[in-house]
Amino acid sequence: GVDLVARLTPGFADNPLWRPMVVGLGLLTMLMAGWRAVREYDLKLILAFGTVSQLGLITVMVGAGGPDMMLAGLAMLCAHAMFKAALFMVVGVIDHATGTRDIRKLAGLGRKYPPLFVIAVGATASMAALPPFFGFVAKEADLETVLHSASLGSAAPFVLAGIVIGSVFTTVYSLRFLWGAFAAKGSGKGAVTPSVRVAEMHRPSPSLLASPAILAAAGLVVGL
Repeated sequence: GVDLVARLTPGFADNPLWRPMVVGLGLLTMLMAGWRAVREYDLKLILAFGTVSQLGLITVMVGAGGPDMMLAGLAMLCAHAMFKAALFMVVGVIDHATGTRDIRKLAGLGRKYPPLFVIAVGATASMAALPPFFGFVAKEADLETVLHSASLGSAAPFVLAGIVIGSVFTTVYSLRFLWGAFAAKGSGKGAVTPSVRVAEMHRPSPSLLASPAILAAAGLVVGL
């Protein structure tokens, strides 16, 4: 869908209905899906709704018109492909090792399996747009380009405000993902660290970590 919007934009961006429809629906998608992501308990659903939210942002960028907006949007598309692919594979490893993706049943995994935690931190940092990762470079390009977009005109500050609010959701569900999957939750007598699922986990083959590790490292290298 994003590819189709990007291909049609050069021919339709000046149509009076195109830009309000594409930008409006893109922003709405980013905000609504971001809100859903921060309320989920399944790691895969957190990432899935996060993906929908990011696609809303990319739709705004590639659908607003103008070469700078298109380039910034495609940069975000590449960054998103790298960090989100890594994170989905991280969830696959967690599910394979513990038999669950429910953050309410996961506690202490970061201490129990540090290599996976390090990979997840690298990919999540890019998703949350922390420097010097590629996600930060792409997000800054998006914000800067929207602010000075000739195609958006007087609407640029409002579109920028919507993207900033959506980016707050991105940061929140990024932290929720890391905390939910890897943190030592609980305190006092009620603390269970690690949780039963994590305590009984079997260590997956190191080969399962190769692909997400490469993608997480690439996010740092490309960002630099």
